[in-house]
Amino acid sequence: MKYQERLCIIFMRDNGPRRSFRVRRGRFFLLMAFFACLPLVCGGLGWQAWRLWQENTALRESVLRFESDYQTAQATAERLENLEELLREEGVQGRELVLRKLASAEQTETPPPAAGGETAPVPAPEGAAAMGEGPGHEEFPTIDTGYVKVGNVQARALRGSKLRIALDLRNTDNQKLASGTVQAAVVTADGQKRPLSFDPDGVGDFRISRFKRSVMVARLPEHLSMVNAQIILEVKSQDQSVVYRNIFAVEH
Repeated sequence: MKYQERLCIIFMRDNGPRRSFRVRRGRFFLLMAFFACLPLVCGGLGWQAWRLWQENTALRESVLRFESDYQTAQATAERLENLEELLREEGVQGRELVLRKLASAEQTETPPPAAGGETAPVPAPEGAAAMGEGPGHEEFPTIDTGYVKVGNVQARALRGSKLRIALDLRNTDNQKLASGTVQAAVVTADGQKRPLSFDPDGVGDFRISRFKRSVMVARLPEHLSMVNAQIILEVKSQDQSVVYRNIFAVEH
């Protein structure tokens, strides 16, 4: 029978009993190699976890951005459908103005170049100022200072003359807290603008370090029609300066 060499490991106190263990030489060196490689394995696993966390964060931001773009496109399509229905109806206030606006846009041609190769200015069509309601033009521009990132905005008319507004608020500066308030006003199809008051008071106030999902409910007058209505959403900082403003359609 071949003799198998073993190693004797002794644990001994200076004033107490001792313990000894006999292990095979191969197992001992295998155990030492395992403990020597353990820091490298832990470091590799930690780096892999950090990389996966970064990829997951980027994917979540992409999903949120795609959802926001989809909701914006859906809201635009709903507004166009509502506009088409209004144009088909007779006796709707502002119908003739919209038709004239569309006709002038179709018949407008590029003016011939003036002397010196410059293009002659095109006069603004009649009623353009009346059509310039809501953000997106010189009289009422959209505002986004980057103080907070607003996304996934949803405005939905509920039963009982209520309006539900939901949105995501993201702090763009991770080193400081972002604080302020969210305000909104509803604009009906006939051009009436009414500020909204939420229940309870102060539900639009925020103080976030990274992210917050805000859901606010406002009560509307019973006679107010929400067909083809829109909301003007404003975010004000703590010093009451407007840091974000845009307009969104009301879903049904």
